[in-house]
Amino acid sequence: MKKIILVCLFIAGFATTISAQPRAIGGRWGWDLEASYQHGVSNSTYFQIDAGLIRYGWGTQAVGTYNWIFATPEWGDYGKWEWFAGVGAGAGYSWYKYNNYFFLGVAGNIGLSFTFPFNLQLSVDYRPVLGPAFGNSVGFYTDGFLSSGFSVRYAF
Repeated sequence: MKKIILVCLFIAGFATTISAQPRAIGGRWGWDLEASYQHGVSNSTYFQIDAGLIRYGWGTQAVGTYNWIFATPEWGDYGKWEWFAGVGAGAGYSWYKYNNYFFLGVAGNIGLSFTFPFNLQLSVDYRPVLGPAFGNSVGFYTDGFLSSGFSVRYAF
C-alpha cells in the first residue's frame, strides 16, 4: 500500500511540474512547412519539436532540439526578446523525383524570438539537419543545410 501511495505522489508531482512549465504551439514556415511545439524545462532551456513537410511536399521529417536561451536583450518595455541556440536530432523520408531515401541527422538551432504580452510568439531561426541518407543510393542528406524559418506560436 505504501508503494502505491508513493507512486501516486510521484506521478502527481511529475504532472504538476510538467503543467507548470511554459509551452508554445504553432507553425514554422520557410524552407519547410512544419507544426512546432516548445516545452520549457527551466527558465533558460526548452525542448522544441518540429514535424512536417520538406520543401512543402518533397518528403516528411521530424526534428527535436534542446535549446538554451543565452541572451534576453532589453530592446523595449513591450514583450520579451530571446536569443537561443540548441542541438538535437532529426529523421525523415524524401520522395523527390523518384529518389526515395530515409535520412537521420544531427540538428543545430540558432535564432531570435519575441513574445508579446498577449501570448503571441514570433521567431526566426536557422536549423540545419545533416547526416546520412539511405535509399536508392546511399549518400549524405544536404537539403537540411538550407533549413531556415519563421515561426508563429501561441505561448501558454
